[in-house]
Parts: sequence; structure tokens; C-alpha cells
Amino acid sequence: MINHLVGYKHEYGVTGNRFWFSTFLMMLLMVFLAGCATPVGTRNVGIKKSYEHINSNAIKDDTYSDASRTVLHRFFLEEVFKKDPGAAIEKLHDLACEDDRRDLLFALSELNYLSGRRASSSNNPDILEQARSYYLGSAVYAYLYLLGERGGDFPDPHDRRFRVASDLYNTGLAQALIYRKQTIPNKNSIHPLPVGTLYLELNLDRFPHDLEGLETIIPADKLTVYGLTVRDRHPGLGAPFIAVEKKIPGIPIIKSIPGTLFLKVEGNIRDLRQGVRAKAEIFSSYEKRETQINDKVIPLENDLSAQLAYALNQPFLWDIGSMQFFKGAVLKSGIYPVQPYSPDRIPVIFVHGTFSSPVWWAEMFNTLRADPILWEKYQFWFYLYDSSKQLVLSVVEMRDTLSEKIKTLDPHGKNNALKEIVVVGHSQGGLLTKLTAVETGDTLIRAVAKKDLNQLNLTVAEKAMFERYLIYSPLPFVRRVVFISTPHRGSYLANNWVQQIVRRIVSFPRDVLKTTGQLLTMAQKKDLTGFKDKKMITSIDAMSPSNKGLLALADIPLAPGIFGHSIISIKGDEMPPEGADGVVRYTSAHVDYVESEFIVRTGHSSQDHPLVIEEIRRILLEHLERQQQF
Repeated sequence: MINHLVGYKHEYGVTGNRFWFSTFLMMLLMVFLAGCATPVGTRNVGIKKSYEHINSNAIKDDTYSDASRTVLHRFFLEEVFKKDPGAAIEKLHDLACEDDRRDLLFALSELNYLSGRRASSSNNPDILEQARSYYLGSAVYAYLYLLGERGGDFPDPHDRRFRVASDLYNTGLAQALIYRKQTIPNKNSIHPLPVGTLYLELNLDRFPHDLEGLETIIPADKLTVYGLTVRDRHPGLGAPFIAVEKKIPGIPIIKSIPGTLFLKVEGNIRDLRQGVRAKAEIFSSYEKRETQINDKVIPLENDLSAQLAYALNQPFLWDIGSMQFFKGAVLKSGIYPVQPYSPDRIPVIFVHGTFSSPVWWAEMFNTLRADPILWEKYQFWFYLYDSSKQLVLSVVEMRDTLSEKIKTLDPHGKNNALKEIVVVGHSQGGLLTKLTAVETGDTLIRAVAKKDLNQLNLTVAEKAMFERYLIYSPLPFVRRVVFISTPHRGSYLANNWVQQIVRRIVSFPRDVLKTTGQLLTMAQKKDLTGFKDKKMITSIDAMSPSNKGLLALADIPLAPGIFGHSIISIKGDEMPPEGADGVVRYTSAHVDYVESEFIVRTGHSSQDHPLVIEEIRRILLEHLERQQQF
């Protein structure tokens, strides 16, 4: 028995040990394999990488999204698309004609866009035309995904595919109908699609510009904007573009217009093979920001900043300020609106300062216009003038121009929006602004003549000239004024040395010289203060701290019913009444008769300072609130 048992141990113990050893090795191997990889699992790649993967799509990457991958995988078409994109798209199209799931339409849009992008890198004209076909197909399928009646429930706006589909529609449309030929198709044009045909009709009812007068059309999506802090781009559907007009001989500025191209597709995916009709509508971005499809209000994508930056990318515009100052009127003085007149919006008029021009308001204008409330309620105008000529000449010219403009727009005085105008002036422009909003009587005359008007023994012509250039009443349509860095009591830089230099280098047009000469002759004849022995007078003379007329004007309050605000720059840490902005001291810019005074720590050219812009926004909202109360 013992031997038997011993034999068993010897015979089976070795075998048992081998078994347990093998089992142990298998368990170790399984643990090792489990630690290395599994068929399904996760990897920690961080938020940034994970977000990039989740949001990958054909517009930003050279591949399609997970949503389209899901559809291709569902129908075993991934390898087919790699080898023959056209065949895969046609197969998926046929499946979508029978399968109502809306995600097929999204996949078709994205796969068409990706195919168009890959084909567009070719130099072969036939392949480039094929690229346009793919891009147009992408826009059509995106439209059907977003707005088509067939295909299950409409997509939820929180769905990532909703925004991507909107971008596919916008960029696909721009690439197909604008990008290559930089023009918009004529009416009743026919366009092949990867599957089917599109019969296109053009509707220009919402675009008040002649296409024949355009040199080119540039998709805004092609452009990046620099020099402006805010890109005033409103999301929606449609391809935003810049329409550039043909250059007119003798006119140094090339005009451009912002617009949006919108494609409305009739029918559904089943109709494409037989051909579907579509309307390409062009909207002016200045007025229309939405359209309607059946019972849905669709916001239109537009990009006003791209057009503004494009328009300002002309060196001549930035030289106007210096050219106007040194050479006289390079461009005619007057109001330059940047959008068509809208009778329902209150005008805000920007008046530039010395050695400047309207382009220096670009940052403020672009930021304010991007505000949806201000966009709806206001329209922005710019006043251009020769900032070197005598202040009273510029004032009279500006007052006449504004009065004539309002009379032309509203001859019967029934438009309430034109009775609530806001004027914003910087530096010298602030002085012009004030003289639209005060009742001076003969205060200015007594300041420079030391006599009343009736004591000067004037001829009828001389009296008329005195009254025209030295007596002012408030313009009836100006309701609020804003002074920015305004030298109410003169600029300490406008000293005798500077005045003499300016007189030597500035040249005036003949009409300005004639009027200035008449004023000087009359002033010297009547022995008016500050005009003795002078042969020429400029705006710099007028802004001298010793100018009696300017000092008298500073003390005249705004007329009743007109509201005013001051924005004063102080460069440095000094506290009022100390401090200056490099050109104007606080004590010169400060006046007591305004509703508010805002101090900003910056230099004299403060129009583009974000806090200044925000203060202007506050003032404009306050103006609206007051208007609603009455």
C-alpha cells in the first residue's frame, strides 16, 4: 500500500505540478494581455485632443466626422468611399431616397464637401468643374438636412451636426457659386450635381445694386480680418460676400458692398435625379438679417467687419486726414454714411478731429454696430471736413450740410428718428459738435469785439457775415452731443510757434482763401481781438488757449432740451483737475453743463479705447431709454 501510494505520488505528482505550472503561466499571460490592450476601451488623451476628435469634420480637417463615419459603416461603404467617392455618394443617395433617417443627408453633405475640397486642388479644368459640382451638392444636401420636410424630425440646434451642416451649406454655396469665378450666376442657369441637376433662378429683389457694375465678388469666408478687435459676423445660413464695384475713373476710392447669398431648394432628395429648381436670393447685409422658409424664420449669415476691413484696406483713405489738412479738400466735405439710409433708425454722426478723417472711427463704429440693439435702432454717419481751415468756416459748412441733409430726407419734418440725432465729436470735432447745440446770441461777438453787434457800425453785408459766422442757434434735430478729448479752452500745443509753422505749410483752396481773407479784413477793420497783422488764420489759431472767442464759447451751456456728455483723456495717474492727454489739459476739456463726465487713462486719440467705446454704448442706450419715456 505504501509503495503504491508512493508510486502514485511519483507518477501523478509530477504531472500535477506541470498542470498547475501551465495554468499559472496562462493566468500570467492573461493578466499581461489585459494590461496591454482590449478590443474596446478608453485612452486618456486630455480635453484638447478629445475635443479636436469629437469636433473633427470635412471643413477643418482632411477627413469626415464620426457622424458620417457611422453612416458609411452602417452601409459598409467606408472602403468604397476611399476607392471611389463618386460611387459611394451615388449609392448613399439611393439609400437616402428610401431610408428616411436624416443623418444620411448630413453624411451626403459632408462627403460631397470633402470630395469637392480634394478635387479643387487639381489644375485640370474638368476636375475643377467637378469640384464645384460637389460643393453645390454639399450645400443642397445640407439644406435638405436642415430644412427639408422629408427625413424624420428636424435636427436639434444643440446637435453638433446642426452647426456643422450650417457651415457646410454656407461654405459649400460660396465655393460652388462664388469662389472660382468670383461672380454670381445669371438667371436660369443649370448646374450639374454629383447626382442630378439643379435649375437655378436668381432673385435680386433684396439687393439694390446692379450686378453689371461689379468688378468681383469675394466670399467673406476666404478673408481674415486684422486691425479691428471685433469681427461683426452674425451666425445663420447663407454665404456672406463682399461685392466690389468697378473702379470709376477720377475717383480714388473703390466702393464695396456686403451681402449674403441664400439658396432655397424646392422638392426633396427623390427629385434630384430628375432635376430640382432652386432660387438663389441675394440680400444686402445692411438691411436684411433673416428670411423665411415656410413657417420658419431663418437668420442670415453676414460679415460686416470683413467688408469694412476690406474697404479700409486702401492707403488713400488713411492719407485723407493729412492731405485735407495740408492741401485742402481732397474729398468734398460732407456726410459719408456707410450704409443706405434707413428712416426708422436714429443717425449717430461722428465728427473727426484735427489732422484726422472718418477712418479713425473704424474701431468704435465696428464695435457699436456689432451690438444688436444699437444695430436695430441706430444708423452711423461720418462727417468729413478740412480740419486746417478756420474753425468758424468748418462750423458753418457742417451746420449747412446737416440741415440740407435732413431737409432732403424729411422735407415735411415728420420723421421722429431724424429729430433725435446724436453727434459725437473728437478734439476739434467736439468744438464743431458743440456749435450745433448752443444758443450763442452775440456772446462771441462781444468776446472778440468788446462791443455789441449794433455798436460796430456794420454795413448790411458785414452784419450778415458777422451773424453767419459768429451767431449760432441749436440745430432743431440735434438732441444729444458727446465731446471726446475736446479742447473747449484750447490746446496747450496750439502756441505761437506751431501757429506760424502751420500757416507756412498749409495751402487752402481758392474759395477758402477768399472767405478767410474777407473775414480777416473785416476783423482787422473792426479791430477785433487777436486778428491784428495776421495774413492767414487756421484752425490751430482758433484753438489757441488765448482765443477770446473760444474761451467765451466754453462757458456757454448747451441749449435746453439738448443733453451732453464729456469723455476726457488723462495720460498718466494725475487726478483732476490736474492731468492732460498730450494735447488737451483736463481743465480745458472739462465743462459743467454735461450729464456725465467719464475719465479714461489714455492719450488724446482715444476713439478706439475699449472703455471709451463702452461709454458711448452706454450713452446711446440711455438716449433710447429717454426716447421711449417720451
